[in-house]
Amino acid sequence: MLSWRKKIRAVTVRSQTRRAAPGERAPAGMSRQVHVAGGRASQDARQRGRLRIAGLVLAAGFAIAAGRAMEVSLISGTTAQTAGHGAPDTPVRRAALTDRHGQVLASTLDFHTAFANGQHIPRELVDETVARLQSVVPGIDAERMAERMRARHAYILIADGLTPRARQSIHHLGLPGIYFETQPGRIYPRQSAAAHVVGYAGQEMRGLSGAELAFDAELNDPAGRPVALSIDLTAQHRVESVLAEHMARHQAQGAAAILMRVGTGEIIAMASLPDYDINRYTDVRPSAADGVDPRFNRASVGVYELGSVFKPLALAAGLESGLVSLDDLFDVRQPLRTPGGHTIDDFRGQRRILTAREVIIHSSNIGSALMAAQMGADTLRPFYEALRLHERPPLELSESAHPRMPRNWGPTETMTAAFGHGLAVTPLSLTAAYAALANGGVYVPPTLRPVAPGEIIAGDPVMSARTAAQVLAVMRETVARSQAGGPDVEGLAVAGKTGTALQAGPGGYDRDHRVTTFVAVFPFDDPQYVLTVTFDRPRPSRETHGFATAGWNAAPAAGDILRQLAGVLELRRRDADPSARAEQVAALFAPRARAVLPSEEPVRLTAAEPQP
Repeated sequence: MLSWRKKIRAVTVRSQTRRAAPGERAPAGMSRQVHVAGGRASQDARQRGRLRIAGLVLAAGFAIAAGRAMEVSLISGTTAQTAGHGAPDTPVRRAALTDRHGQVLASTLDFHTAFANGQHIPRELVDETVARLQSVVPGIDAERMAERMRARHAYILIADGLTPRARQSIHHLGLPGIYFETQPGRIYPRQSAAAHVVGYAGQEMRGLSGAELAFDAELNDPAGRPVALSIDLTAQHRVESVLAEHMARHQAQGAAAILMRVGTGEIIAMASLPDYDINRYTDVRPSAADGVDPRFNRASVGVYELGSVFKPLALAAGLESGLVSLDDLFDVRQPLRTPGGHTIDDFRGQRRILTAREVIIHSSNIGSALMAAQMGADTLRPFYEALRLHERPPLELSESAHPRMPRNWGPTETMTAAFGHGLAVTPLSLTAAYAALANGGVYVPPTLRPVAPGEIIAGDPVMSARTAAQVLAVMRETVARSQAGGPDVEGLAVAGKTGTALQAGPGGYDRDHRVTTFVAVFPFDDPQYVLTVTFDRPRPSRETHGFATAGWNAAPAAGDILRQLAGVLELRRRDADPSARAEQVAALFAPRARAVLPSEEPVRLTAAEPQP
């Protein structure tokens, strides 16, 4: 009883009443507060603690659930994910590739992929689904697709690379179990223009060839800045158009052309034919004519014996060394027998004594061989090496080939190397070597990067400016005296040289496999550009009077290209006089020795004389 009394005393009941306002009655069952005296504060504290713990547990649960929901929506949340097919990570947005003026050569667009999840397609609707898909996506393998749907495959490709319109046509079918993915893809709006320079990128948005591969890191930079190339799209188009026309005219199996700016090394145009549509690079097949893949870059990968275009370079080596002068005499009346037992002869022999200058003008193999023998391998070989003819072209493209040089430079190899036989290089390497002649004897590596106006490009001196000017003057006279006259464009004062060479095969030289080349430096009095044109296996025709040499195909093609480029390159036209700036050039020559016979001395051309 005593314990109960204590507990009863510990409990007090207090009625809370208030005085009602006039006219107001107290509500029935007025509330009462019960206070338990003794241990009341500690119990409340424990209860509040339990409530706090429960609240924290619930809050943590909600946070985890919210985080998981966000993860699902942001990382996995595509239509493909709801179909049970995990989409790959978002690829880098590859930047655009442009020409030097900002014309787009390659860009990135969004493409759509349609696929089916067989687990979401009722079996009774499989045939109908496939039939309706066929109505808007022709070419699908209906039997194979139906089989995979019945097998409940989670990912069945319907079509990829879809345009928004094609995607919408599939979407409008309203078929269950059909889903879409969106991925970036590379597109080439100029199709085949500069195909071998631009190259292509694969589905993973990584470069596989050309500039797409050479500048892959820059194109995939998160900054997304466009990458500009040195080529001029207008010049490129004109070079390709004229080259294709002449290639068809002369029934050649291939052709190449390179336009390089003197002093900077910039490649303004580079063409290789046959070409291809870059957007369909996976569909390209080797040519039926020669088995060569159209993706093969004949300008930088094709390695050929290029013939007489090496003669001016050999003359430059002799002049620079002081072992040859322009007035040295060489007897070309008889074929030359080499120490190795080979015979060197001329295509159109003059059968007389020629000066070194005349050796180039008349393109004498015998004279060039005698000139090389006079200077020796110790002079000619290092000179070719200084022009980087012994290495792959130093261009950014990975598609460039090493030359084929003689293993041993004996007397015979030295003689034939002077007129471009027994060694093989790419047309690009030859173009860069001639650019050194045009650049006052300074070699500048070729590049696909545009050079800013006024930017100074460091080069490697290879020969003196005097030697370079002398050789260019001889090349200018060679063009001016050309009987065909094709490459001499009025107002440009073109200096150049032709070359025709048979190509070596497993059984020796193939008489049906000629490579013809013409190299032009223009304008002669202020060299700014070098153009090289090469044809692979041109055929003789009635139009060429049965000839298939460079003077009848490569030289006229170069002339037509120059006529098309004159306005594009904004060249100031010069006087057509073949002896342009003759008084300045004449000062670079040593006094000329009297010729053996006056009649053999070439007649100096003047502007008033008609050109043959």
